[in-house]
Amino acid sequence: MRSVAIIDDHRLLAETLVDVLEGYGVAARNVESTTSDEIIAALAGDRPDAVILDFHLGGEIGRSTHLIKPMVELGIAVLVVTGDMSRLTVAECLEAGAAGVLNKGVPAGAVLEGLTKAVAGSQIISDAERQELITMLRDERARRNRRMTRFDDLTPREGEVLQMICDGLSAAEIAEESYVSLATVRSQIRSILMKLGVRSQLAAAAEARQSGWLEEFESARLRQTGSA
Repeated sequence: MRSVAIIDDHRLLAETLVDVLEGYGVAARNVESTTSDEIIAALAGDRPDAVILDFHLGGEIGRSTHLIKPMVELGIAVLVVTGDMSRLTVAECLEAGAAGVLNKGVPAGAVLEGLTKAVAGSQIISDAERQELITMLRDERARRNRRMTRFDDLTPREGEVLQMICDGLSAAEIAEESYVSLATVRSQIRSILMKLGVRSQLAAAAEARQSGWLEEFESARLRQTGSA
């Protein structure tokens, strides 16, 4: 293994890891970019053997799983580090092509061992466990998709109202913020509850969060704001 690139939105942590890896004799560099395209371009221009990729990059990039496939296609071994070691998170990274997933709190020696295995093509996780995790992820995704279909009938305005409900706003507060009548907002809320098949705003907010709708809606709004 000749070189490693580190992609982490916490600059101090990234620079510390660079110093540690160089202490082990590994050429390491921190890739500082604000967009997905910039990251991939930087790696393609000076391709490392491996990448240590933070799962949560923040900003407009957010979760970094969409970066794994283009990195692997460049011939780069990808090791994801995260503080979220839930089975679904690990499965998502493995499905995208990561060689392995490590807890951010592991010692530097464990990171180096993982990198060495990844670059050599050795197994960090067994094929059986990898397949079990990916199958579980796909089953969960299918269940979530079934729950998400109920949100397809919401109008764009109803989506905005539901987001505000999730933020804890009352009907009166939504009306004031939206410059519409309270009667209009109450009508919109009744429509939302009917379409989701729930009886209260609290239940609607819980369903929006648990199904993943709220996260997707907010991400879409963020992308629209960024492209405006």
